[in-house]
Amino acid sequence: MEWPIFYKSELKLGKGSAAICTLWTKKEIIWKALDEGGYSVCANLYTIQGINPLIKNVLARPEIRTIILCGADLMKSGDAILNLMKNGIDAERKIIGSAGIIDSNIPLDALEKFRQNVHIIDMRGKESEIASEIAKYTNQESFMEPLFITELDKVSFPLYTKEPVFKIFGRSPDEAWLKALDVVTKFGDEKPTEYNAKMKEVIGIVAVIEEDIESVFLSKEDAENYYKTVFSAQKPDGVEYTYGERLFSFNGRNQIKQVIERIKATPYTRRATAVTWDISKDSESNNPPCLTQIMWNVKDKKLYQTCIFRSHDIFGAWPLNAYAMRRLQKYMAQELAMETGHLVILSNSAHVYEHDWRRAEDMVHNNYSGKITTFEEDENGYFVLNVDNGEISVQHYLKDGRKSDYLFRGTKAQVLYRQITHENLFSRYDHAAYIGHELARAETCLKNGKRYVQDEA
Repeated sequence: MEWPIFYKSELKLGKGSAAICTLWTKKEIIWKALDEGGYSVCANLYTIQGINPLIKNVLARPEIRTIILCGADLMKSGDAILNLMKNGIDAERKIIGSAGIIDSNIPLDALEKFRQNVHIIDMRGKESEIASEIAKYTNQESFMEPLFITELDKVSFPLYTKEPVFKIFGRSPDEAWLKALDVVTKFGDEKPTEYNAKMKEVIGIVAVIEEDIESVFLSKEDAENYYKTVFSAQKPDGVEYTYGERLFSFNGRNQIKQVIERIKATPYTRRATAVTWDISKDSESNNPPCLTQIMWNVKDKKLYQTCIFRSHDIFGAWPLNAYAMRRLQKYMAQELAMETGHLVILSNSAHVYEHDWRRAEDMVHNNYSGKITTFEEDENGYFVLNVDNGEISVQHYLKDGRKSDYLFRGTKAQVLYRQITHENLFSRYDHAAYIGHELARAETCLKNGKRYVQDEA
């Protein structure tokens, strides 16, 4: 069977025995300084989720018994694989000491052989010594028969939609994340990617996040490690980019400071925008920024923030992105002496990679599916229904209790419902469904000459 199994187009193959894992540092910087015969494969390991395809590739070529770990460990994926080798996994297959989870289709005995026979040499910060170190490892014997794990656990049959945009609400990033995962696992189209891996993709998810609530899914350590890459203007040597560098020191410009100053001078500005896309570099880059633009607006003396992601890994990256963007919003609001308004995240290509399909479905099943939608007030207002004088009346009110100009009258629930929905007065699906239910009750009462009371069971 052809090797490597995963991410073939992203790996630099050599003719040696040892592998090199460069974490966030551009792999070209490392392998170009080495003789091709000195290494078997050279690749990045950006996230903890990448540990699973790494293991599967090694199990399929078990003569790889040495992995040189090097480069900038921005997401602590290097720490995670070291914890895996030292501590193993718990009963739920979670890496002890790190957040990663080992795929269910990696047999435990094969994982244990990997842990006992593969030697990881931590050379982070010692990249100049790799050439002399890797020369020690040549022609190593296989530690087991090759094991090709190419199939993932079966996942649900996808639904199909032509809908280009899904709008979801969440009081917290966690709540919005589960809804986004549910949408992608249900409706995602199976497609190839430029990383030689399949994905499920939904074109367009707009998430509206209303409040600041601490995550139950992210560890504080993981979040703090990620925040450093977003709030630091310093980019580690050899790293393609960081959001912090692009936001706080883009070609010498501190975009965040400039936006704050612009809003202070002109709160109604429509030019409070920061970009991370460098047209001179990113169009040809193999690893361009996923977050491309952030915009800010002031409404009711609150700072609203909209973030646009051209490509968004919903399972592996969305939660960290969302909490980091919320922290950025809060920081800027404090500088402006304002409160924070809603955070809006537009994910253009909202996707889940194949190696995460099973875990994404499990996350949705265990934390979202089968629950009842909690009642939340519609920001666009509410409706009061009455039955009198032989007809149904539906009066719309603003959230603060003021009567709006929208009054609907009639005898047919379906006609009234379509009139109301045509006026774009709903912001939430559950409120539209509620009005449909109440209109049906009101029509029944009207036909049967019974007294109608809204919300009466």
